[in-house]
Amino acid sequence: MAFTDIFNASDIKKENERLKAENENLKKILTYIGAPEIINVKKRLKELKIEEEQYLQNRERVSQEVKNLTTEFEEKKKQIGLVNEQISLKDYSERLSRQIDEKTIELEEKRKQIRSVDELILLEGHSEKLSREIHDLTTELEEKKKQIISVNDQLLLECFALYQPHFSLQNSAEYKNRLDLIRETQKRMIKSGQAATGNISWTVNGSVSEGSKMVKDMVKLALRAFNNECDYCVDNTKFNNIETHEKRMNTSFDALNKLGRVMQVTISPEYKKLKFDELYLAFEYQKKLQEEKEEQRRKRDELREQQKLEQEIKSAREKIAKERMHYSQAIEEINKKIGTTSNEGDLTDLKEKLIELQGRFGELEKEEQVIDYREKNAKAGYVYIISNIGSFGENIFKIGMTRRLEPLDRIYELGDASVPFPFDIHALIFSDNAPELEAKIQQHFHPKRLNKINSRKEFFRADVKELEKTVKENYNKVVDFISLPLAEQYRESLLIQD
Repeated sequence: MAFTDIFNASDIKKENERLKAENENLKKILTYIGAPEIINVKKRLKELKIEEEQYLQNRERVSQEVKNLTTEFEEKKKQIGLVNEQISLKDYSERLSRQIDEKTIELEEKRKQIRSVDELILLEGHSEKLSREIHDLTTELEEKKKQIISVNDQLLLECFALYQPHFSLQNSAEYKNRLDLIRETQKRMIKSGQAATGNISWTVNGSVSEGSKMVKDMVKLALRAFNNECDYCVDNTKFNNIETHEKRMNTSFDALNKLGRVMQVTISPEYKKLKFDELYLAFEYQKKLQEEKEEQRRKRDELREQQKLEQEIKSAREKIAKERMHYSQAIEEINKKIGTTSNEGDLTDLKEKLIELQGRFGELEKEEQVIDYREKNAKAGYVYIISNIGSFGENIFKIGMTRRLEPLDRIYELGDASVPFPFDIHALIFSDNAPELEAKIQQHFHPKRLNKINSRKEFFRADVKELEKTVKENYNKVVDFISLPLAEQYRESLLIQD
C-alpha cells in the first residue's frame, strides 16, 4: 500500500461537506432558541473552527511527511537497484578476468614454443656467420680506437690536464730564437737525409734506379704528411687540446712508419722529438706573449694611475694657490679696516673674522704639506676592500690599492658600465706603505683567489669576519670596517623584479 493512499481526496471532501452541513443545522437551530443557547452554540462554533484549523494544519504536515517518505523510498529503491547491478557486473568482470588470464597463459606458452623453434633455427644456421662478423667488428673497433684523436670540445674543457712547461725561458724573444733554431735544425736534417730513411736497394721491374727514385718519393711523401700534421697541431694548440695534439702527432708518426714498412721507409725518432719540441715551444711562446701583454697592461694601468695622481696633485696645488691668494687678500683688507676702524663693536667683529681667515689659511698649509708628502712618498696610498654581490655573488671581495688623492674616484671607475651594479666599500685604509699592506692581506687569502693564473685579477672568496680580523692584524691603527654591504641598487632591483 502506497503512502499516498492514507488520505484520499474524497474522504477530505466528505469531511468538509459534513462540517458545512452541521454548520447549516446549527444556524437553523439558532433561529429557534434563546440567547444562552446562542452563546453556547457560538462557543461550540468557535471550538469547531479551531478544530478545523488544527485539522487542516495536521493534514498539511502529514501530507508533507508523506511526500518526504515517498521520495526517500524511491531513492532507496534506486540505490538497491544500483547495488544489484554492481554485484552482477562484478561477477561478470571476475569471470572475464579469469578467462583472459587463462587465454594469456595459453598464448605465452605458444609464444615460448615459437621462440624456441626460431632460436634453434637461427643458432643452427647462423652461429658461424655471427661469430665471423663479431670477430671482424671487434678488430675494426680496436683499430678505430687507436685512430681516434679528437673528442668533444666541452669534454676537453672539463677534463684537460694542467700543462707542465718543458722550457723555462725568460721572455718571448728567447722562445722565438729557440723556435727558429729548432726549425733550422729540422731543415738541415731533411737536406742531409737524417729526418727519414728508406731501403735504397729497392728495385722496380729489375731497375735499382727506379726503385731508388720510388723510395725517395715515398720518403718525401711521408715527411710532407708528417710535417703537415705537425704544423696544424703547432698552429692550433691551446691549453685545452695540447694532449690531443700530442696523440695526433704520435698517431701520424706510427701510421706513416707502418705504411712505409714494405720499403723500410721510417721517420727518425730524433726528427719526431724536434717536432714535439717545436709544439711545446710554440705553445709556451704564445703563453709568454700573453703574460707579457698582461704585464704591459699592468704597467699602463700603473702609468695611468700615476698620471691621474699627478693631475690630482696639480689640481690640488692650483686650488690651494687660488684659495691662499683669496685668503691673503681678505686678510690684508681686514687688517686695513682694523687700522681705520674706531668703533669697538666693528673692531671686535673684524678681529674674529681675521682669526677665522687665518685658521683657514693655516689649513691650506697643512693640505699642502699632505700633498708634498704624497708626491714624495711613492708608497703612500689607500688599500680598499670592496664587494659587488649583484655582479659576483656573496663572499666575493676585491682587495686592491690606489695612490689617488681621492680613492673613491678609483672605486667609482671600477663600478662603471662593465658591471651591472656599483661596488660597496667594506674598508678604505690609508697606509704609508700601501703596497706592502695590500700584499700581506692578499697573501693571507691567496689559496682562495678566484683567478689563480692572472694575479692582476684581485678577487678572493673570503668570510667578512676573517677579512676584518686579517686587516686589524696587519694594520695597527683604527679601521672602520663595514660587514654588511648596502647593495642598494641590487636589492631595489630584486624588489622590483618580485
